[in-house]
Amino acid sequence: MRLEIELSSVSDETRHAIDEDLAQIDHSIGQLMEYARPAGIAPEKGIEVSNVLHEIFDRERSHTESLGGQLTASIEPNLYARIQANDLKRIVINLIENARRYGRSPDDDKAYIHLSATQSGNIIEISVEDQGVGVEPHEIQRLLRPFSRGETARTGVSGAGLGLAIVERLLGHVGGNLDLISHPPQGLLARITIPKIRMRAYQHPERKGLN
Repeated sequence: MRLEIELSSVSDETRHAIDEDLAQIDHSIGQLMEYARPAGIAPEKGIEVSNVLHEIFDRERSHTESLGGQLTASIEPNLYARIQANDLKRIVINLIENARRYGRSPDDDKAYIHLSATQSGNIIEISVEDQGVGVEPHEIQRLLRPFSRGETARTGVSGAGLGLAIVERLLGHVGGNLDLISHPPQGLLARITIPKIRMRAYQHPERKGLN
C-alpha cells in the first residue's frame, strides 16, 4: 500500500495523512498479535532483571528521542526474578509505548518518560511514569480491560487498546501485579510488582558448588 501511495499523484499532505493511518493500522495489528501470543513458562532459575531493563532502556531511549521525547532511567543493580526475559521486555516496552503515545506533555506534545526499578522487601517494583495529562480515577479500571482506551484528552491517537491488557496477562503468569496511579494533570504512573528471588537461585549448579 505504501508503494502505491508513493507512486500515486496525491499531494504530500494527503500522502502524509495516509501514511499516518497505515502506521496506526500496523500498530493495532501488532497489538492484536501480541495479545494472542502466549506467555513463556517462568524459568526455574529466573533472570537478572536489572540487565534486561538496561537493554530495554538503551533501545527505547534512542527511539523516544527520535520522536522528539525523552526517556530517563534509574535502575537498581542485582535485581533477580523468575520471569522470561522476553516476557519482561514485552511488559515494559508496552508500558513505555503506552506512555509515548498517550502520555505526551500538554505543554509541547512530547513524551517525557522515566523508567525506574527498585527492590522493596521481597518485591521488585518497576515503574514507567509520564508527564501527560493523567487519567481520572474512574477511568483506570476500564483502561485495563481489553480494547478499552481512555478519554480523548489523553488519547489523541488511535490504537487497539490492548497494551495494558497484555501487561496484566503476562504478569498473571508470574504472580505479578499492575497498578495505575494518576492525579490529573500530573501524568500517569504505571507500576508493576513481581516477586524477587535470591541471587543464588539465579546461579548455575556448578557455580553453587564453588561457594
